[in-house]
Amino acid sequence: MKKIVLFITVSVIMLMAFTTTSFAQLPLRVVVNGNRVNFPDAEPFIDDNGRTQVPVRFVSEALGAEVSWEGSIKTVTISQRDKEIKIVIGKKDYTINGEKSLMDTEALLKEDRTFVPIRFVSEGLGARVDWDPAVRTVYIDTREKGDSKDDTPKDGGFEEINGFLVPKDTNIVVVDSSSKIVETRMSINVLRPNFEKQKEDLVLVIESRFGKDIANKVKEHIQPKKERWDYLPEKYIYVEETDQYIWISESQTAGISIAITIPGYEPDDNYYDDVVVEWEN
Repeated sequence: MKKIVLFITVSVIMLMAFTTTSFAQLPLRVVVNGNRVNFPDAEPFIDDNGRTQVPVRFVSEALGAEVSWEGSIKTVTISQRDKEIKIVIGKKDYTINGEKSLMDTEALLKEDRTFVPIRFVSEGLGARVDWDPAVRTVYIDTREKGDSKDDTPKDGGFEEINGFLVPKDTNIVVVDSSSKIVETRMSINVLRPNFEKQKEDLVLVIESRFGKDIANKVKEHIQPKKERWDYLPEKYIYVEETDQYIWISESQTAGISIAITIPGYEPDDNYYDDVVVEWEN
């Protein structure tokens, strides 16, 4: 009986550890009016006060605002039509059109970028802000209600498939292969809605299990594919940690297929034919 209890306890601890790690691997995302904001050199993060801090320039420009910086007084100014927000680094008070307001956190300098709490800036510019903790995404919207038919659905969750965290609000396909060669299949397709978001979601899914470095290699390879007839060569990406290959198939038409091999499998000259036969069956 004691052995059974010990086994159950260890299993629960391992499950909790895996879940915690998976969540930690999901990057913070910011979506403005249905479009994800890219941060090329400094990523958003959640500060000690539980507020999402973002590099001010990228989000402000996505909202149609201009940003200026006065280094002598460490002040960032965000201007949009009749709105002007001034935030001083290291202080909780800020102004909107000259009127003082108070945040529950403060702006800061990090990685040579000015980070500001996104909710206070966005709401100061008149935008609506929603936070979905399940997929670690901040949704910002400046449009009138009813005029957001292209929004990313916010159903508040994800599902786990073979150790990958897959957002429910996606148009990519991720399925369990259960074959002797391939454990997981994925695909994106130009003919499905919002191909650029499909590519972003694919990278997000890969990152949730294999980490950012591997995900960036996938991103770099698939990024040139923009239109249906754009050619994409095949590519093998080796994941040393799990002894697996990510095989991105050659694409000459609308779709890109991705296969995650079983651990220890070494692709050879017959790999393509074997995979095609298994997929057809």
